[in-house]
Amino acid sequence: MSRVLPSALIAVTLSTRKMFVPASMAQDSAAAAGVAGLDIDATSNVAAWLATRLREPVANGVPVRSVWLSSEDLHSPRSRRLLKVIAQRQPDATPLVVAVLSGAYTLRDLTRTFEPGRLNAQPWPVALGLASSALRGGRPHLVQLGGIRRFAEEWDLSVAVDMSGQFDPTWEAEAAISRLGDRLSILRISAAAPSRAAVGRDRVACRALHAAIDRDQELDIAVTAVKSVPFPITPRVATYGASRAMDYITERAAVHAEALRDGISRFEGSSSSRGN
Repeated sequence: MSRVLPSALIAVTLSTRKMFVPASMAQDSAAAAGVAGLDIDATSNVAAWLATRLREPVANGVPVRSVWLSSEDLHSPRSRRLLKVIAQRQPDATPLVVAVLSGAYTLRDLTRTFEPGRLNAQPWPVALGLASSALRGGRPHLVQLGGIRRFAEEWDLSVAVDMSGQFDPTWEAEAAISRLGDRLSILRISAAAPSRAAVGRDRVACRALHAAIDRDQELDIAVTAVKSVPFPITPRVATYGASRAMDYITERAAVHAEALRDGISRFEGSSSSRGN
């Protein structure tokens, strides 16, 4: 059963990235962890095939909330087959489709991928996805994120950010989240990131998590399993990681909710927009 977060704006999901198990097993892990749904990674042939091995969400209360596809495969037959399977399993719950951009992209690439005529033919809501490899440090990247936000606003898209991979550790978490603003709809992080003991890239991801929660906007937080090389991720490991992440996110959301009630932003030290 899904645990209740202090804010109705936040939902935690279990991501199938790194798991390499049938989606039905990932659903069982998500149900055991008490999260709100499943975040499916279908950016490879194997991952897309495993994603079609779903069971009815009513069986364990775990619907698919998001599906990540390569932007090149957004309109491919393989993607259509996968989305058709999901639609058959949960006709009343439409997931968000994330079109993941390659590491290097231009405005022309964005326009071609999210061309209105093709999007209008897509019955699913689509988000612009930023892969871990696309996250860079420095002001030029922040300027690029500002451009992505304006593009998303113009075409009425949301933005999903994947921080579960090997991104640039100098990525400026708080500034980047601020640049994306209310367009950010999904933040994908490793299960090791939501922790006071997080270090390195996990610490950067944890800072981004705090900044995203403090926006007080709708947000899905997709949690991936921690890769234990050379052993594969097991459902039990994925469940444990998602459960721990859920505990931390619940605690952080409670701190934010209390800060709003007090009229003080404890993270920024300034008056809250909801304060008296």
